[in-house]
Amino acid sequence: MGINVVDYGAVGNGETLCTEAIQSAVSAAREAGAAVIIPPGSFLTGTIDITGVSLHLEKGAVLKGSPHMHDYPPQHYIHNEFRAVRALLVCYESEHVLIDGEGVIDFNGSAFFDFNHPMLPDIPLTEAQIKECTVFYKDRPNQCLFFSKVSHVTVRDITLIDAPCWTITFSECTDVKALHLTITNSMNIPNNDGIHVSACNGVLISGCHITSADDCLAFSAITNWEKPCENIMVSDCILCSCSKALVLGYVHSHVRNVVINNVIIRDSNRGLCIMSSPVTGLVENVRVANVIIQTRVRAGLYWGNGEAILMMALEQAKHVPEEQRPGRCESINIRNISLTGIHCDTENALGIVGSHHNIDGITLCGMTISPKPSENLYLKGNVLDMEPNPEKVVVPADCALYIKEVSNILLSDIRIGGNRRIVAERVSDYNACGIK
Repeated sequence: MGINVVDYGAVGNGETLCTEAIQSAVSAAREAGAAVIIPPGSFLTGTIDITGVSLHLEKGAVLKGSPHMHDYPPQHYIHNEFRAVRALLVCYESEHVLIDGEGVIDFNGSAFFDFNHPMLPDIPLTEAQIKECTVFYKDRPNQCLFFSKVSHVTVRDITLIDAPCWTITFSECTDVKALHLTITNSMNIPNNDGIHVSACNGVLISGCHITSADDCLAFSAITNWEKPCENIMVSDCILCSCSKALVLGYVHSHVRNVVINNVIIRDSNRGLCIMSSPVTGLVENVRVANVIIQTRVRAGLYWGNGEAILMMALEQAKHVPEEQRPGRCESINIRNISLTGIHCDTENALGIVGSHHNIDGITLCGMTISPKPSENLYLKGNVLDMEPNPEKVVVPADCALYIKEVSNILLSDIRIGGNRRIVAERVSDYNACGIK
């Protein structure tokens, strides 16, 4: 039993703006305790508030975002990074919300970008390298599907395409599930993260295929620095990113209790990234197993430089207003991290870089590191790119793994190809066995 948007005046011709009709159907569904049905057809719309209802997209249904900014009015929610939220779908303070079906949400993000105006680094590039760069925009919706303080929320089975910015955001939600999603975004649009989970408790992401120019899966506390993002499981996903395919932490975030298993990261500028600022940030209790990571250095203005794995606990707060800084002091900012059964085909060294030994308790076991040639590594050189920290850590050309300012690290059964070596500087309680 559901409320069909066609019955409330929505026209699925891909040209008629259906915002009012769809919102009327949502209101009726909310009152009736029913789901909203999007039938086959292409339904053009601006912002829809789906608070209190579920949404089912039938096979052949396309919910398509308007190409005009005025159809995305600013929301009351103020995001720490993007300020007033402008989104296609918003949902606030609800419970038992489901978005599912065999249909498509097309965010129409390309409409807000000039693909003839690439944003270029200040170095000469070939035509092929220019095609990899991000493109210019004046304005855009900044959150596509935005959940805030929703409990028992599930998004499953649908396809989401062409996001102009973050595709799905879960902010301060509990019992979150993202299952069997296909997210396919442009590889030239900046900030089009696949799924960003912020300050949530109890998250399961499984069976997702995500391609995006920015982070595929990101876990942080960016929408509420005071609240941890915790109790997270990621499994059976295939990820491809021009930036970080999978990232835990950011600036002041606390991220903890994370299990990642059976993941393939392909053709990405950074693979797995764990990042935290000194004093205020913390990433802890992370288990990663059975992951294949393939990196490729991208030519555009992307963070990273082909690092398959990068852990860094360096100052990142230049990107965040000082008034957002939480009043806490952590002496250790990355701790209790275990990586097992990881294979890296990488165009650069792996890195674990701390400051004043603020990384503690790292285990790498059963890992292979297979260096490969890179067409673009020369653009930044033999460095680990620490962005959003401005530091570039220079590493020897024959370095496979660079470790600095780390305590209590165990390396076991590490196989390294290409006559590369491990470089360790100012490391304490360092144990290595079975390095080949």
